[in-house]
Amino acid sequence: MKLPQWPFFRFGRGRREPEAVLVKARFIRTDSLGKGHLHLRSPLCRVGRAPENDICFENDSVSGYHAEIYHLPNDAFQICDLDSTNGTWVNGKRVRTTILQNGDIVEMGEVRLHFRMGDDSRDEAR
Repeated sequence: MKLPQWPFFRFGRGRREPEAVLVKARFIRTDSLGKGHLHLRSPLCRVGRAPENDICFENDSVSGYHAEIYHLPNDAFQICDLDSTNGTWVNGKRVRTTILQNGDIVEMGEVRLHFRMGDDSRDEAR
């Protein structure tokens, strides 16, 4: 049995106990500095060079506290730049905050990531 990648709880209408809604979201790293899958596992994910971030990159082009990714109640994912030195870029455009779409390319300094949402077994095989 596969465990869920990201449990997200919402209260159903007229119910007192949480109703689990499972959403898989991840980044696939595709730059020349590293490869692999980075799973988003909480409603707020902090990204940067500092070790206390949820996703940490040991690369000087990434700020200590570079960006935050929020899982919104409508199952969308929003990325917010934290006034980083090199900025956060989505599909080649510098952004302060934007909603991520499945397949978006996110760049933070020299780090390049592809955003994936949902269960796509083709990505898991790579």
